[in-house]
Amino acid sequence: MEYDKETIKGSTDGYSLGTKFELTNGQVWEQTSVDDEYVHQFMPEVLLETADGIGKLKINDMNDWVEVKRIV
Repeated sequence: MEYDKETIKGSTDGYSLGTKFELTNGQVWEQTSVDDEYVHQFMPEVLLETADGIGKLKINDMNDWVEVKRIV
């Protein structure tokens, strides 16, 4: 399976319901799953698998994938 590789603009503290992930390509994704995992990182790479504005996202060096929806 192929994933898009993107980079988070700025820093992130990881996963939490409602977290917004702003990417350097201008897209903004919001976490819709209840998974929690905290690791502070600055401009980490992410893997993104999407279709029709919904999908899964995984931050580099974190264990889980989370469900997301595109908001911008």
